[in-house]
Amino acid sequence: MNKRTLWGCIAALGALMLFALITLVFDSRLNKGWSTPLGEIPLMDLLGVLVSMAAGGAIAGRGFRWIAVALMGLVWLLSVITLGLASDMTLGGVLRYNALAMVLTLTLAWVGAELGPRLRARYEARRAG
Repeated sequence: MNKRTLWGCIAALGALMLFALITLVFDSRLNKGWSTPLGEIPLMDLLGVLVSMAAGGAIAGRGFRWIAVALMGLVWLLSVITLGLASDMTLGGVLRYNALAMVLTLTLAWVGAELGPRLRARYEARRAG
């Protein structure tokens, strides 16, 4: 792993934490989601994933796509384990309730990591002339 990839990971995780802090400070008013039969869709969290992974991708480059998905997969794995241990829900119940959010999060991680290098290239082209 090169330094740019490492800095991209740090930036993406830092931005995710910043989005989480913002939603915590505003007492979840910003993170009201849509309720569906497959679970709740947290809109602010999804926006945070998209922006965070775009920032990470802009720093790390095109190779960041799979790393972004792996980072979000790790975040989800830790979240599911914590929810499974701390709540009355079974592991299957936690997975069923969060399945749609997981799929959307992983998809937006890929999209953000794909978008980041393009935005950086566009910025650099505009800056160059």
